[in-house]
Amino acid sequence: MQSIGLQTFLAVNYILFIFFTVAFFSNNPFVKILGFWIAGLLLAKYCPLFLLAFVIWMIAGLIWHRKLYRNKRYPFDLVSSSLLVTVVLLLSAINYKIQHPLIPLPPIKETRFLATLMEKPAEKTNSYQLQLLINAEESNKLNGQSILCWAPKTEEISQMNTGDQLLCQAKINRIENRGNPFEFDYKSFLAQQGIYFSCYLNAQKIKPVAKSSFRLKLWAEQFREKLLNPLRTKLKRPENFQVISALCLGYRKELQPETRDYFSRTGAMHVLAVSGLHVGLIFLFLLRIFSFLNRRKKGKWLRFILIAAALWFYALLTGLSPSVQRATIMFTFLLLAETKNRTNSIYNSIAASAFALLLIHPDILFAVGFQLSYAAVLSIVYFYPLLEKVIPIKNKWLKKPWQLLCVSIAAQIGTFPLSIYYFHQFPVYFWLSNFVVIPAAFLILAGTFLFFASTPVSPVQEFLASLLDTLNSLVLLLLKRISELPGAVIANIPISGWQLLFLFGMILFTILFIIFRRARYLQYSLICLLFFQLLGITEKWNLLNQQRIISYNGQPKTYHFINGRDNYILCADTSKLSPFVYSNVVMKLQLKQPKTYLLESHLKIHERSFLFDRDICQFGNQAYLLTGLNKNLKSSSLIPISDRLPNLNELKPAYFHNQNASQH
Repeated sequence: MQSIGLQTFLAVNYILFIFFTVAFFSNNPFVKILGFWIAGLLLAKYCPLFLLAFVIWMIAGLIWHRKLYRNKRYPFDLVSSSLLVTVVLLLSAINYKIQHPLIPLPPIKETRFLATLMEKPAEKTNSYQLQLLINAEESNKLNGQSILCWAPKTEEISQMNTGDQLLCQAKINRIENRGNPFEFDYKSFLAQQGIYFSCYLNAQKIKPVAKSSFRLKLWAEQFREKLLNPLRTKLKRPENFQVISALCLGYRKELQPETRDYFSRTGAMHVLAVSGLHVGLIFLFLLRIFSFLNRRKKGKWLRFILIAAALWFYALLTGLSPSVQRATIMFTFLLLAETKNRTNSIYNSIAASAFALLLIHPDILFAVGFQLSYAAVLSIVYFYPLLEKVIPIKNKWLKKPWQLLCVSIAAQIGTFPLSIYYFHQFPVYFWLSNFVVIPAAFLILAGTFLFFASTPVSPVQEFLASLLDTLNSLVLLLLKRISELPGAVIANIPISGWQLLFLFGMILFTILFIIFRRARYLQYSLICLLFFQLLGITEKWNLLNQQRIISYNGQPKTYHFINGRDNYILCADTSKLSPFVYSNVVMKLQLKQPKTYLLESHLKIHERSFLFDRDICQFGNQAYLLTGLNKNLKSSSLIPISDRLPNLNELKPAYFHNQNASQH
């Protein structure tokens, strides 16, 4: 199994642990079905040969079932349950395979194609980014495929709108990663969105031809663009527009890295991604508004229709982003359960919403947002009541802050292992930032909706825009101050997949201890914690004794020498060496900040385990000849020339990490 496969497998198992721990023991059928459905998706993705085994197993089971049924000599429930599980696994795997046909190879040469612009062009540093849906292509291989394109910054492209049909000509390529160690898996990230191809569009080879026919997603995107225009015009500070458009409408393309950093360092990043928090606030608000309908005989179902329609309309306003779809489906199922007086089956409703999402879009299982969303919701549902009872508070002015603190802590219990695993940091003051951002999110959401509603009355709209400007500026100021507090973020804490697994186990056995009050579960939890620490110590020891040489793709004449935590980078042009190239290596291998040297013919370096003189490099017990130092040559080579040299410390032999080799 590939590294990314192991990571996803472990992360998904974490969600399964929570599902089964808090709800498997109750009578919630969808929880059990969801567990086997997820197992089928994992088998289909990583073990496709199991599909054949499923078929054989099911046929053999049916024959066995029929034979034993005649003789009346078998535990009927056991056999029937086994067959039912097999059928669920098989249907899940088949559903995954149906929605993942073989990706065609793009044409070798330039090809002409007619495509629909799915989103307004996003401005990048040196170009525009366009997401297109190919309607017709010369070879007919790529019809119906989504494609990510880059185009030069021109007036014509900046004026394009969602839904425009474009006649283009370009060389289309499969999206591939660069192959550098520990890099972000951009290929898998786009594949989860159904995008497998990319191209560069020359300005002279793009021709708008017509508007596309009606599509719900296109209409939603166009409607959102109409709402963004008055916000962009009326709000005085661009930073406020970026935050409010992200918070209320899910538009994050113009969000600056510095603003993202404020939210990330304070644990408030979830506010910028329109998801469960926003839909939940609207859901609670609508419940209060339509509470009077509960008094009538058929009022509950009318309330259900009105609230569900309002939630899905808001999902349309945000462009039907995956996170909003997740949250809206989840709250729709919860509302349905409440309407049918099934409030005791909240876990079943959550499982049903997840099942519906995975049935439509299996790849969402491997999205970090999906995993974090359901881990947070399940953790809040289970831990919040327990935490709230720790300190019973009757004063209404103190009760609300205490409840907010309990919600924040409950959500962190469920998500912190995944957050550390994926993002390698932990915001210490998450509880403090939530006192700021959650009430502010409600006020900004309400103010923004009033802003849109007051469009006919310009003075009122101007006043609301001023209030939104002031409120958002205050929120950003407070988040900035919180992010500057001492020890605001515990950064660079990478954990391995096995460490994540033991964190799962620790939480699992802690929950079992709370439920059953048996000491052995607490012992198991402490054992998981012990193994987690032992793995961390072992990993630290290995990293302190590591020796590697890394050659980076996309960075010619660049070599990274690593000895323990010390590391040195030799490159032909330090001005073109981006920290993003090596930052993941530094973080994952827990290195010091690298010493960077300009690679020149007269360069001389003398370190404890690293020597460089003109074109001869000694690293550990190996000597290398570095060729291609001539500036006219685009590439260079590092050639081993000796296995043993005198007067060097006794070190483990170094190895050369090529970009095409397997990652170490």
